[in-house]
Amino acid sequence: MKLNNLKSEFLKYMVKSYTKDHKRVFTFESFKSLYPELDDDFISDALFALDEDGLVHVFKADDVAYETTLLPNAICSVEEDTLLRKGYSFIKEIRSWL
Repeated sequence: MKLNNLKSEFLKYMVKSYTKDHKRVFTFESFKSLYPELDDDFISDALFALDEDGLVHVFKADDVAYETTLLPNAICSVEEDTLLRKGYSFIKEIRSWL
């Protein structure tokens, strides 16, 4: 799996969890349980990259992303992207009718 794909999967997971039960804080173990076959460093690298993108805040200790907090701008970004995709799909559907 590529790092960007893993970042996207983690972001989707966090936003879905937030939407479902307003959970904003995630432990390293929650990400490890999603992909137990992946190396701990690779999982941490994906979370650190999301931190650099300004979408999450990572509490780091011993080069491990122990706790990750989903930031409000990440939630807005994902919701906005979803609305754009829905709008694009709707426009394609209208064009198919013409």
